[in-house]
Amino acid sequence: MVSSAMKFENRLVLSAMAGINNAEFCKKHKAALVILGGFNADKIANEAGKKAIERGRKEFVFEDPIEGIEREIRSISGRKFAVNVRSSSLEGYLEVARLVESYGGIIEINAHCRQPEFISAKCGEWLLFNFEELLKIVRKTSDIAITAVKIRGGHKLDYRAICKKLFDSGCKIVHIDAMASNGCDLELIERVSDLGFVIGNNSFVDIASGERIIKTGAKMVSAARAVLKDDKFFEKMLKSEILSQPVSLE
Repeated sequence: MVSSAMKFENRLVLSAMAGINNAEFCKKHKAALVILGGFNADKIANEAGKKAIERGRKEFVFEDPIEGIEREIRSISGRKFAVNVRSSSLEGYLEVARLVESYGGIIEINAHCRQPEFISAKCGEWLLFNFEELLKIVRKTSDIAITAVKIRGGHKLDYRAICKKLFDSGCKIVHIDAMASNGCDLELIERVSDLGFVIGNNSFVDIASGERIIKTGAKMVSAARAVLKDDKFFEKMLKSEILSQPVSLE
């Protein structure tokens, strides 16, 4: 049985950004949890990444995906980290799970990316709409490493039922992009936060918006694009009594 006990010194998370969140970038930020990637763990996902680059997206593409991911993990040493990963095969996720566990980290299954190249490769958000496949992956990876799943809100789905099944299948963290037409869907975060350890994401741009997400029930709150606009973003967020609180994953 994998131990999921982990203590975070604050409630802040640097969310994955493909083509941006390598170890060098992540080490600059004072979030208690930094998420590397998204990375592609197998050949088909890697090819999808190349196609996305051809149309101008930033992506990480390694000649040897697992070797490249391990290189980044080694470079993040000393930080609490997760690896956001896409794979067209179960084995890709299992390889990353084994790697992450050996370095004391978390695997974050990417069921969030909506880029067409990855959907065609049965990665990212494809898993949210082919939910049994996602559960199959989670059951396997959670036997190896602490498993998180990142999902996207904004669809006509029963998110409470989805999150309950994820937690019941061994997932320890649900990272939810609570997107809505007017910003963050706080009702969605509230609806699922009592089920387990939830990281809230979307429209976290200042102390007030971060505190609202925590007060709604999320254990931690993540930011991505806000950090690109201000490389001292997390330092400023630590001035909040709420956001600077430690939190434990049991």
